[in-house]
Amino acid sequence: MTRAEYLSAVNEFFYQGEVLGEAVFACFAALEGDPERRRKWVNCLQLETETKARLRPFLARLGLSVAQDDVRATVAELAQSYASKSWRQHMADMIHITDQYLEKFRAIEASAPPEEREMARSMIVHETALNDFARRELAGDSAQSLDGILQELRYPIR
Repeated sequence: MTRAEYLSAVNEFFYQGEVLGEAVFACFAALEGDPERRRKWVNCLQLETETKARLRPFLARLGLSVAQDDVRATVAELAQSYASKSWRQHMADMIHITDQYLEKFRAIEASAPPEEREMARSMIVHETALNDFARRELAGDSAQSLDGILQELRYPIR
């Protein structure tokens, strides 16, 4: 990966991924009728929000814009199908999506210069927490499913 490709990937997959994740989780929290599941979506939202804020100084140091893509159309499309999916389907979708992001994040980490590798590594930990949450939910471990996410949060939603 060239430096230009690396910087593009940092913007697209790290930062804009958080922008999209934040909007999707906010939407899902608003649509969820079950209070416990809503709390779980809100903690996922909080993780995206905190991570996005943490990424801004990093992007600025790299000379990248912190402007956010307009994700309203994507979120509106996901909102239309929210109620038609079971919780298990939402968790399976989340695993699929986070697996894809983890692959991209590992490629970014592999291309990161040493002084930027810590941020890339933290993004893998971040995405792994979301992936583990969904996997635990599918495994029936709903009582501890948020543990990894809560460990990553500075301001958890209890």
